[in-house]
Amino acid sequence: MPSQNRSRCILALVLALSAGPARAAERLAQDWPEASRKAAEAVADKYGAPQEQTATLLIWHRNGPWIRTVVHKVGAEHDFPAKHSDVLEQSLPYKVPLNLFSAVATFNGSVIPDRTRGTLTTYGASEAENVLSLNLARAVVRGELTAEQARDKEVAAAQQLANGQVPDLAAKLTLDQQQEGDVSDPDTAMILPPSRTR
Repeated sequence: MPSQNRSRCILALVLALSAGPARAAERLAQDWPEASRKAAEAVADKYGAPQEQTATLLIWHRNGPWIRTVVHKVGAEHDFPAKHSDVLEQSLPYKVPLNLFSAVATFNGSVIPDRTRGTLTTYGASEAENVLSLNLARAVVRGELTAEQARDKEVAAAQQLANGQVPDLAAKLTLDQQQEGDVSDPDTAMILPPSRTR
């Protein structure tokens, strides 16, 4: 019985991938909640079929400006700026100074700097919402806006998106790759391996 289920899953995956990018994502996500299905279809329409997929994730690598894009079957519920499910995760290389991590979190808890990897990741319901959040996080990091001002701008822009308009802040990333090369920070080892003496 388990091998029959496995065979069915493999067949469904092969059929889905042979149907074209949008259809593949649509079939892989057909039993997913609506927000996840919509995100999967939109990402596949724009970037093609995912490079990886599991029962709960569709994953694209190095698509457009992103290091990684992940559509989650189950997202985190988020009430800012309006109730939605954070089903779309997108990451860029961007080094946020340590003293500004709190300001970014105050602005939007779904925008997460990762010091070790040198990335800035955002979770939202759509790519436009993610672009908006990252552009405003950049303004906070650069000192152009306070966290509170950025929140106000996100609310106003999200209202425009809800009305079918795409504000400039959501249309294109302004978050420049401000550092060349590797922006990761593996930190400093504080516990050294024991020396081997013979």
